[in-house]
Amino acid sequence: MRSVEIQICSRRYNLRCEDPQEMQAIADDINALLDEIKQQTDCIDFHKLLLLLALQQQEQIRALKKANAELKNDIDRMNQMVSKIIGDV
Repeated sequence: MRSVEIQICSRRYNLRCEDPQEMQAIADDINALLDEIKQQTDCIDFHKLLLLLALQQQEQIRALKKANAELKNDIDRMNQMVSKIIGDV
């Protein structure tokens, strides 16, 4: 594990992680998302911004999980169809 210093909303955090460059990229993404939320809501309270971002991210995670489950079902159906076709040959 290596140390990395990141900034989120001008606040510095020292973290330990496997990949400091990846952690910095994540921090940059968070800052960009927080800036978007600031512009959309005119909110400047740090904790409220983080809460809004957490809610937004959780909504996206839930949508991705649902889409993933649907894709898994599609793959399972296709595998059954292929097995049936192969079994008929």
